Amino acid sequence: MLQSQVIGRSLLHMATITKQSSPVRWLTDNQYESLPLPHRAIAWADSQVGVREKGRNRGRQVEEYQRVAGLGRGGGYAWCACFVTWCLIQAGAKWCALPKPGLCAAVRNWASWAEESERLRSTPKRGDLFFWLDSQGRGHIGFVLSTWKLGIIRTIEGNTDGEAGSREGDGVYKRTRTLRSFQKRHRYGFIDLSDLKCE
Repeated sequence: MLQSQVIGRSLLHMATITKQSSPVRWLTDNQYESLPLPHRAIAWADSQVGVREKGRNRGRQVEEYQRVAGLGRGGGYAWCACFVTWCLIQAGAKWCALPKPGLCAAVRNWASWAEESERLRSTPKRGDLFFWLDSQGRGHIGFVLSTWKLGIIRTIEGNTDGEAGSREGDGVYKRTRTLRSFQKRHRYGFIDLSDLKCE
């Protein structure tokens, strides 16, 4: 085999490694690659719908979310923010553009990061994060999948459930929420993930 052929095949192999594949059937690889990062993160979140805990805040995939967020494995920690972090990292986000590992596992740190980086919004759009906090600083976070009229929002969330929308549920679910339900919280907001760049 000629040396040029070997080099050509090596370069092709490298290109194959760096190309990102769509995690869902409803997007081709090319469609996935052409999406902005927040929408690619939604594709990863959608690919996880149906993941369930094995024990309280445990399970192979749940512990993978926790590990990526900097908590290690097997800790049994609440994991909604870990899920968000995992999806963003899978979609190609750089750590230097996100809350630091460990800190990203807490909703209140995402809220602080959004405020400091001027990413807090009062009106949601597809690809944003929603969050709420109670008076003790405990909260919940997830992806905004779509917004409808009359203040209805479709979401994808980890560590919730299919009925009550608990912040301590058992899996990854698509949910329908209302702006009114957010307004009852101590604090809430939407985080714009557009143009995530390292400072």
